[in-house]
Amino acid sequence: MSNKRHDYDALEREYVSGDMSLRQLAKDHGMSHSLIMTKSMKEKWAEKREQFRDRSSESAMTFMADRQAYRISREMELKDKAIDVIEQALDKLSEDMSATERRLVNDEFVEVPVYRLRPADLVPLLDRLQVMFGKPSHISEERNLGVNVDAGPLEPDALRAFIEATRGIGPLGGASQSSPLPRTDRTRKN
Repeated sequence: MSNKRHDYDALEREYVSGDMSLRQLAKDHGMSHSLIMTKSMKEKWAEKREQFRDRSSESAMTFMADRQAYRISREMELKDKAIDVIEQALDKLSEDMSATERRLVNDEFVEVPVYRLRPADLVPLLDRLQVMFGKPSHISEERNLGVNVDAGPLEPDALRAFIEATRGIGPLGGASQSSPLPRTDRTRKN
């Protein structure tokens, strides 16, 4: 090995801010591993590296916390603006519901309602408001008729009579009632 002078300050900065081993650092700079090991122990490079990493971690966590706080703040502002818009739309809808204009109908002027903002225009805004408050934007309803038959298979005629009775068209029901059940006008062969 040659006896050339090395920039130990630069080597220290590279080691402290990097993640290479002392052996790799010595190899990368063509130095003796024992020489760089002695220098690093004397000047406590490993402790400096640990302190550097701790400061870096703190800085990163502070940065991430600041970004999260900013996002939360923006989300709250956006919710406030959305609530204001929806409130204005409701006020406008209420105002428009009583607005009229004069129109000529059958050679006579009459007051005709004017709808600038329709209730259907407000529905998407209300859906978004629901989502912002953590509620579902769509509510569905399911209806079913739970029937348990423990006496064995149900005969097709008995099933047909049951369906007709629920529709109000069979001998048990009246003709004016209707049912959401689908009609089967044709019979199936078993």
